[in-house]
Amino acid sequence: MSTADTVIVTGNLATPRRTIMGVLGQCALFGLNEARTRDIFTRAGLPSRALEELDFPISLDQELDICNALVHTLPGQRSPVVAIFNATDTVGIEMLGVLGMAMRHAGNAVEALTTCLSFPQLTGGHSRFRVWRDAEQLLFSFTMTRPTIRPATKPELDDLMQYCLALDLVMSMRNIDCIVKSGCQPLRIALPFQQPEDWHDMQVQLPCQVDFGQPEACIAYPVDLERLPLPDANPLLFRSYVSIAQKESRMLAEEFSLAERVTRWLWAYTPPPKRGEIATLLAISERNLTRRLRREGTSYSRLLAQVQEERAKNFLRDPAYTVAQVSERLGYAEPPVFSRAFSSWTGQSPNRWRKLH
Repeated sequence: MSTADTVIVTGNLATPRRTIMGVLGQCALFGLNEARTRDIFTRAGLPSRALEELDFPISLDQELDICNALVHTLPGQRSPVVAIFNATDTVGIEMLGVLGMAMRHAGNAVEALTTCLSFPQLTGGHSRFRVWRDAEQLLFSFTMTRPTIRPATKPELDDLMQYCLALDLVMSMRNIDCIVKSGCQPLRIALPFQQPEDWHDMQVQLPCQVDFGQPEACIAYPVDLERLPLPDANPLLFRSYVSIAQKESRMLAEEFSLAERVTRWLWAYTPPPKRGEIATLLAISERNLTRRLRREGTSYSRLLAQVQEERAKNFLRDPAYTVAQVSERLGYAEPPVFSRAFSSWTGQSPNRWRKLH
């Protein structure tokens, strides 16, 4: 980017906390049934009931775990890039829910983009996002920190990076198409990895040239895109949907008991947050957290044990995990410490429980 370029908006879509809706949409995108989706979610350390609660909070690492599993279920052994671009016509701004409706009714493209970046936890994105202009074009770029999820191999992480960057880029391209509705096509697309072997049939379906091996993922549009009026611009509807998005971004906490809110945050991280971290997430003091949970007839320790027991059982049902790996994922310093805790919950050792289930 030269000194003559002008940055319009920038932000990070890869927020550490988000809702489950984004990955549910991805599972639906590739036609996964409920049983397969449930299996992927429990392997990522989530409870089965999360599938029925669209505002259930998850962490970025949990979403990346799920995305990594999705890459291995792609139809027809397609490469991640081809699978995402092949689904271009089936994704749209509707996948962003109320945030997408707010963007659709914004006054102009810049206002729509700013709104999107104001609520990144509702986007389900994975990359840092920047929009800038030069004399001739408007550019949207996407960069991503390499994931460190375990026990994924280097080739698996390469595929995951390609999947996430391609998904963010294609979703942004479709969002622009949905809010502009003028047939404004991109001038070019750049991707920072090598052209996949199965790309040959994909290029003819796209509206512009795709260049591989570039410094970063990027879409270029005519500079006039910034000034195009949005056909569905409506200030009243825009403010209404932004107000709803603000409530969703707070996870609709006012609708749930404190115990339920604590339980959701315990599920959202592996290993789960400590008592003080939970208090910070809920914007209350640790003492107030303890006092209010006591009034509801429970405690942080009891809720933590309930989550850890269910999560441990989900992992132990999967033969791919050793007891030591389950212990590590749950945040225990040593496997014997986990085994003692598990025995106190169930009356059985982890190995004994696994043999019976």
